[in-house]
Amino acid sequence: MPRLASPSPATVIFLGAGFSSVAGVPLAAELFREEPEVDRITRQRLVRAVQARWLSWHKRTGGAPEEYLAQLEAEGGAPWHEAVWYASLVIALRMGELQPIGFQRQLTVTKQNLDRKSVPIHEEFWTGVFTRTIPVAVITTNYDILAERGIRHMPRPLVARPGFNYGAGDQYLAGGGYPSYSHIQRIAVSGSVPLLKLHGSVSWAERADTLVQFHDCRPAIRGDAVIVAPVRGKRPPSLLEPIWLAARRALSHAERVVVVGYSLPEYDDQVIELLRTSPRTCRFHIFDPAPNLAERYENILGRATVQHRGLPDAIGELRFLDLD
Repeated sequence: MPRLASPSPATVIFLGAGFSSVAGVPLAAELFREEPEVDRITRQRLVRAVQARWLSWHKRTGGAPEEYLAQLEAEGGAPWHEAVWYASLVIALRMGELQPIGFQRQLTVTKQNLDRKSVPIHEEFWTGVFTRTIPVAVITTNYDILAERGIRHMPRPLVARPGFNYGAGDQYLAGGGYPSYSHIQRIAVSGSVPLLKLHGSVSWAERADTLVQFHDCRPAIRGDAVIVAPVRGKRPPSLLEPIWLAARRALSHAERVVVVGYSLPEYDDQVIELLRTSPRTCRFHIFDPAPNLAERYENILGRATVQHRGLPDAIGELRFLDLD
């Protein structure tokens, strides 16, 4: 059962899709916009099949990707499972590079592990947070590993990074090197910041009814990542229930919630209910350029809100928050 660091953090950072989009990760509405370049024939066939189905459906209906995924989930079967694999694969590819490896120059997805430095925008953001306040809990609906890279898998005091854990304290992550470098030392997460990924991750898989967390994106690349697709009324699988419980505990003690790039989409009804568990006195700081978004938060959640510009423009405004 996940446990939060003690004492309970007064500050919760809530990351939505807008946080990752500034680093090039597609939003839900952009999942089918471009056909990704992949490394193997099986994945090429997957991409082409999913793209063909999407284009055919969109031509008939004019609907959005979220609506398409909702229909596929309701129907079930191979098209639904392949669409989920496609979504996780598209995001995983943004975490690494496609490079020729070995004597035969076989294309392989490389550099998609979490023990790497994050993008400059996120580095500035985390420095702005962690030079101001600790402890912090981080909750996210994102599948990618950008938060892991930014917070670091272990404490780095010289760069003001306390490191993260997945809510259960110190642990070794699964996997050696990808795809077959078994000599690479196993990576442990040993930080103080609970990183609670509500909708799963491109680096998580299920084995014998157990959640297995890897140090890289291999689950998404091979097609068995544990993720909750962006559809209305989605319910987290039982594997993720402890993470939701830990997020609920963190929010129930929060004095402030710093929201970055989360626009309260209607299909995220479960997340909206989760955010409502925060105290009535909790103030929400909304970092997003969308007009009137703070007003929407206040109307839906009944909490005091302050709206700031989105990243990267608003990084300097972190100094005005009462995080101490």
